[in-house]
Amino acid sequence: MEIRHLRLVQTLAAEGTLTAAGRRLYLSQSALSHQLKEIEMEFGVKLFRRSRRRMLLTPAGQRFLDGAHVVLGEIDKVRDDISRLSSGETGNLRIAACRSLGFRWLPSVVNSFKTAYPDVEISIDPLWDHDPTKRVLDGAVDIAITNSKNDGRGLAHLKLFDDELVAVVRSDHRWASRNHVTARLLGDENLVMFDFPMNGMDIRSTMLAPSGVTPKSVTTLPTIEAIVDMIKGGAGVAVLNSWPVRPFLADGDLQTVRLGRKGIQRSWFAAVTDDDHKPPYIAHFIGLLAHQGKS
Repeated sequence: MEIRHLRLVQTLAAEGTLTAAGRRLYLSQSALSHQLKEIEMEFGVKLFRRSRRRMLLTPAGQRFLDGAHVVLGEIDKVRDDISRLSSGETGNLRIAACRSLGFRWLPSVVNSFKTAYPDVEISIDPLWDHDPTKRVLDGAVDIAITNSKNDGRGLAHLKLFDDELVAVVRSDHRWASRNHVTARLLGDENLVMFDFPMNGMDIRSTMLAPSGVTPKSVTTLPTIEAIVDMIKGGAGVAVLNSWPVRPFLADGDLQTVRLGRKGIQRSWFAAVTDDDHKPPYIAHFIGLLAHQGKS
């Protein structure tokens, strides 16, 4: 039994005659008769009986037709789904981000994205890491948002926007009126940090250690929200990237202060595979993220 046999029975049942079915299937009457004989011989039963005006289904033919409707309907759906997937109309956009980024940025980007791609699902990889690019190489996610540039083969790092590492303090903190803070001043505070290794990207390795400074004490926490709450409670100071901390400054309880006279610059990247066969919605999402970061 082949797909052509299913379509033959479906069309013949609808049209009633081999002549009409042949016109619809662009086949001769003899070709259709041959195909019908093939399938009836395979099952050893008649699927149609001939009346004076049209061909009528036998009970076996009706059961065959019921199955043909299901199978052909599913085949047509699969073809449509694959066509929409290949054109980028549907799909699943999988994203991973380093924990230091947080997710306050996500709703506005997703809302804009859904306007253009309403049928593309978005999922966030829960296995956060400082460098989530390995998840791209493993094929687990499509985009990794990171501020470290992994030189692994098979990856392309698309720059999103520039950022700056800043000290985050309460608005009534003694640093609030300062233009910048030094490594020595940081060493006098309880430093609230993320509880995962930053691979040489944290403030201890970039500013304190080169100046020979060790922080008075360190508190580690898992998320940017937890760190912000600690700072608001007066439990120390934090050093965070400016962009993800920006939403937490709106209520006026917190303030950022530059690190050193020149500041410490960072850049955010979207890491993707370096092949040319990515669906168009990946580039669209990256464009929205870059726009939000620059605004």
